[in-house]
Amino acid sequence: MKKYILFYLLFCLSVGGWAKDFVHPGILHSSEALRRIAGLVKNDVNPSMGSFNKLKAEPEASYHYCIQGPFRFISRSGEYGYTKSPCEDDFNAAYYNAIMWNITKDRRHADKAMEIIRNYAATLEKIFPMDAPLCAGLQGFILVNAAEIMRYTYVEEHNENGWTYKDTKQTEAMFRNVFLPILSEFYKTKPYTNGNWGIAVTKVQIGISVFLNDTKLYDDALDFFYHGKDNGTLPNYVAETGQIQESGRDQAHCMLGIGCLAEIAEVAWNQGDDLYGALDNRIMKGCEYLSKSNLGYDVPFHVWKDLTGKYSNWQSLGQAGMGEFRAVFELPYNHYVERKKMEMPYTKMVLNRIRPEGAGFTCDNPGFGTLLFYLGKDGERERKGRINENLKENLFGWQFAAASLKLKDDKMMLMSSGISCKKKGIMYDAGSYPYIAIKISHLPKNHNKNWFALSYNVMSAPEFWVFGESDAQIMDGNIYVFSIHGAKSNNGTEFSKGLTNVTLLMDFGETGGEGLDVEWIRSVADLEF
Repeated sequence: MKKYILFYLLFCLSVGGWAKDFVHPGILHSSEALRRIAGLVKNDVNPSMGSFNKLKAEPEASYHYCIQGPFRFISRSGEYGYTKSPCEDDFNAAYYNAIMWNITKDRRHADKAMEIIRNYAATLEKIFPMDAPLCAGLQGFILVNAAEIMRYTYVEEHNENGWTYKDTKQTEAMFRNVFLPILSEFYKTKPYTNGNWGIAVTKVQIGISVFLNDTKLYDDALDFFYHGKDNGTLPNYVAETGQIQESGRDQAHCMLGIGCLAEIAEVAWNQGDDLYGALDNRIMKGCEYLSKSNLGYDVPFHVWKDLTGKYSNWQSLGQAGMGEFRAVFELPYNHYVERKKMEMPYTKMVLNRIRPEGAGFTCDNPGFGTLLFYLGKDGERERKGRINENLKENLFGWQFAAASLKLKDDKMMLMSSGISCKKKGIMYDAGSYPYIAIKISHLPKNHNKNWFALSYNVMSAPEFWVFGESDAQIMDGNIYVFSIHGAKSNNGTEFSKGLTNVTLLMDFGETGGEGLDVEWIRSVADLEF
């Protein structure tokens, strides 16, 4: 009898191995993750609330969203290219409303997500070229995440309009019959694209494999991730130095690719497999290289020899999109730094600049990472009416008229022939904090002496309170402290002592190309700070 049992076990292994015990929900978000996301909002955790506020402001996150499809045929270009934008909106709306349902428990969000999923599952028949693998990969991943969440959090037993057996059969059929043929054909085809295509295909394949409880699809996705003969595998997309196959092309595609790699790794992590650690934390190296280079630091670069032979002539870093950061950095950062207690100093600098993350670009990546993937502590909240701008860590909201941020003498400095910047919408209480202190580590020799100003509307017209260096008390050699109490505007108006919505302005004028390094701006109650 034992021989027969052993033979049976060996036979099972020989025809495909053990069936995987999938975790549900378990694509980008496990049950634990969904509870954590809801808890971040319930407990008003900073900076996650910033992402949540951006999410709920999206039209696609509203339960009033009007579905623009469903479409029988979808494509990114060609005859059915007109479906690209409305279909992306619909799939994002399904995903956003699924997230909003789990946060708010408002069934109207759940019903909106179900409406979109059901309509497409009943209608969608085919994805057309030219970019069918990208269409299936990017749009499909958003949709399968929405379906996975709703299938396991809005069940028929507890909700009148909840997920049914019919929904399961119809949605599974859509993914098997419409999406999977595109993915299978791509995997079998000789490499012909940049790496972001293969990565997009793999992320939707691993997502669909979880939804379908299909071990072979899951294993095939992991095998391609490691060993596929394509630019879109981990070793073929990210070098040991962190350089990315598309680094010489432009930065937007690199951010797309790294974001998708992290999403693949997160799905696998939820299923008990560690792809983040693959090849000595190669995804982390790619993210750090991407962050460092886009911050203006020097990075090693070699001419990449890709598998197609078509993308092997880029001689230097692609400048298109340089420094234009997409919402893809929170996910890898929170895994490596918060989960694994590793360091990602350059990615941290990026996040300090862009937090809280907002929407992803179209359907490329999910976005809102400061809510969806945040594993850090509750950040310090600003006291009402107090200014606390750390320009070395966070430039969010600042507008630069002429200056650009560049690396000089190991510091990120504002470099231009004329440097001016401003930030609107700052709530300032001059009655409680009558002084504004500005720390400047390096002030150009040649500059406008009246470089600091505040502005707000009086009787619907803007007025300006301009301060010169001679008005400041200089502390510790480089901290300029301006007294706002009693200051008068260009029209003679005394600055308000109440809570006021102001604009901060700094205009240093012509500096002869010499850099400026402003560290922080703070309002203080007295000079003992």
